[in-house]
Amino acid sequence: MLRGSIVSILSTNDQEAFEIASMLGKRDRGEERVYYRKINDLVRSILIPSPDSILDEAIAVSISSSFYFKVSDAITWLDGERALLLEASGLPGIILTNDTNTFMKYFSELSISKLISEFREFDMDVSDRGLVYVDRAFNVKGVGVVVLGYALTQVSVHDKFIAYPMNVETEIKSIQVLDEDQDSVMPGTRVGLALRNTRLEDIEGIQALIRPGTKFINSINDFNRFKWSDDAREVHVIFNGIKVMGKVEGNSIVLTSELPMVSGRALIINVNAKPKKPRIMGYALINA
Repeated sequence: MLRGSIVSILSTNDQEAFEIASMLGKRDRGEERVYYRKINDLVRSILIPSPDSILDEAIAVSISSSFYFKVSDAITWLDGERALLLEASGLPGIILTNDTNTFMKYFSELSISKLISEFREFDMDVSDRGLVYVDRAFNVKGVGVVVLGYALTQVSVHDKFIAYPMNVETEIKSIQVLDEDQDSVMPGTRVGLALRNTRLEDIEGIQALIRPGTKFINSINDFNRFKWSDDAREVHVIFNGIKVMGKVEGNSIVLTSELPMVSGRALIINVNAKPKKPRIMGYALINA
């Protein structure tokens, strides 16, 4: 049975990010910013989120099992922001820098400062988080509705899921990984899932497939706030790839949409932070 690792590569220099990705895998012909490598029963997915979007970076990191962070030679506040994003994620990873002393000068307070290393390949299994993150949905002639995404739980043909956030039940008709049919896959695998008895218009805006019976939360009652962050009234909450808005009330966040109560870290993003202030406000631990 195939399993997966999901690696995010962050850098202010897009070219350097792609160079690291090319050492870890090959670019998918249909996805410019995703590389893959199959190693026996492991499928490694390498994500290169756009450095122009902090939300894209946060979504990629939130579904990943590890990271590479290439620090620019002239460290800027953008490097600091990415460092805080990775600190919030709690992920293992590798920090690549040409000047360790300068990096430590700015970031020695962060636990990720212990992750400075030479380049090497490594993969971390994805824990079972109880959902499938979905990034695309479309119709295929003769097949029906297909969704693309990353299995963050074990998925098998005939499994039933609930399309989030529209609360529509669906069934897995077939599974493809790298154009090959599979009966079942383990967490971390990039998947194409054909859905049975589902209309595309009924799942417009789908973000995830969750297990029937999953509980939901409508607020985060406590979160870890970074001391470097600005105060905010409204924030984005990124959780296992899912994006919702929230209103900050003291050290709590009231969500505009319910989040599935599965395991993971919720990343708190303040896109309206003052110029050159980090938009990473903090994180919250959520347990199923």
